[in-house]
Amino acid sequence: MINHISIAANEPERVANILAELWGGMAIPFPPAPGSFMALANDGKGSGVEITPTGTVLVPGEGMPPEEGFGVDTKTEGYEAKFVQTDNPAKYVATHLNISTHLGIDELKAIGAREGWRTLVCNRGEGLFQLVEMWIDNTFMLEVMTPEQTARYVEVTSPEFIAKAFAEFENIAYTNEVPASIAENLNLIG
Repeated sequence: MINHISIAANEPERVANILAELWGGMAIPFPPAPGSFMALANDGKGSGVEITPTGTVLVPGEGMPPEEGFGVDTKTEGYEAKFVQTDNPAKYVATHLNISTHLGIDELKAIGAREGWRTLVCNRGEGLFQLVEMWIDNTFMLEVMTPEQTARYVEVTSPEFIAKAFAEFENIAYTNEVPASIAENLNLIG
């Protein structure tokens, strides 16, 4: 289970409120990163998205806390990752987020139109499953799935479906040999 993820947005509070709207959840301030907010799904699992201001990155802390006597009362803040601002934020990133919603496609399109975000229904894998791309600030891809789309996604990611769909890949992990039927369709770089 993925518990939460951090993303960046130009207006973190606005984006947190929109995610809360999609989930039927709530948005709250997120103090560890100044100007940040968190959208909580209220799904009984703690699912959430931290939304930091554009240009915020995480950097690792330095050193390690003492191991001797380490327990729940040990102070670790001085060693932990920190949110910092960068002067050169990336416009696009490889990271994206896929969430489920109780809303329908027309409602999602209306929210996207209201926010001025690129929003479109997509057939992933040539129709294997559908989702709605909503581009937060037109720079970060949020994939949103209606109840029907989520049900299909759960179906195609089940162990039974995967085993059947990838039956010809069975020996790849053990032999590192790619079947000829697959190899002829690969485009290799380098």
